[in-house]
Amino acid sequence: MNLADLQAFIQIYQTKNISRAAEQLNMTQSALSKRLHTIQNIVGVTLVSTQNRRQLEITEAGESFYRYAKLITTQYSLMQTELQEYQTLKRGSLLIGTVPILSQYGLMQALTKFMADYPQINLRLQELEGNQLVEKLQTNSFDIAIVRDLQTEHLNKSYQSENLYRDQLMVILPVTHPLAQKKEISMTELADFEFTLLPPGSGVYEQVISLCEHAGFTPNVRFESTHIETILSVVENSQQVTLLFQRSAAPFMTTKLKLRPLTTPIFSELQLISPRQPQNAAINQFLRYLRAAIQ
Repeated sequence: MNLADLQAFIQIYQTKNISRAAEQLNMTQSALSKRLHTIQNIVGVTLVSTQNRRQLEITEAGESFYRYAKLITTQYSLMQTELQEYQTLKRGSLLIGTVPILSQYGLMQALTKFMADYPQINLRLQELEGNQLVEKLQTNSFDIAIVRDLQTEHLNKSYQSENLYRDQLMVILPVTHPLAQKKEISMTELADFEFTLLPPGSGVYEQVISLCEHAGFTPNVRFESTHIETILSVVENSQQVTLLFQRSAAPFMTTKLKLRPLTTPIFSELQLISPRQPQNAAINQFLRYLRAAIQ
């Protein structure tokens, strides 16, 4: 017995007439009668009495069979509708991994607009340091990721990358700092000062350490934090310095801080990482929202 059998019986039940039911099912009366006979043989009981030629009579067993047939066909229809919703972006979820700077780059607007336009698509956002994101990308743990190019050289080959924003690494120091009045600052000039930095794994930390080593010194890192606002607060209230990308630091800058470029400018790209072959339509649509946000 299959779904078509159940649908045929439902039509017979509702019309109480083989001829009309066959017409509505686009079948011959003979074919529908044979199908009814087959159904009754399968279940082993009489579902329809044919003694009254003008109108069929449904037996007690037939009434029970009808209820279950309606339930099964309704559930099947609901299943088809739900699966179709996944295909048409009406249902699903996306897991997004990102370094914790989306608001600074205006990308939260894209997320909120997407959720408003597709209320049945749930977004799950994990904010992690760059090294943690890359580790998870190696195991295809995210649908989409946003991370700096400082750490994306050896990505899993199932992913592709595209640049979102170019940003410049800047020196940030208190207005009272001896170097605050300089228009640009070299790494060698920072050798005698204490540093406050993002932690190891951020990508920024590794780049700053490398720049210091190339300048011939090992920085004295007195304080580390994953929060840019905290880092700038420490710098503001001390004679320490930090290096951050300009746009990520911009919302937290105050009049007590100075932002200066390096003598040799350092740039980095914030990158969008996505599957080379997305598994669902929601990923493609979400990518379009992010791309539109940066135009």
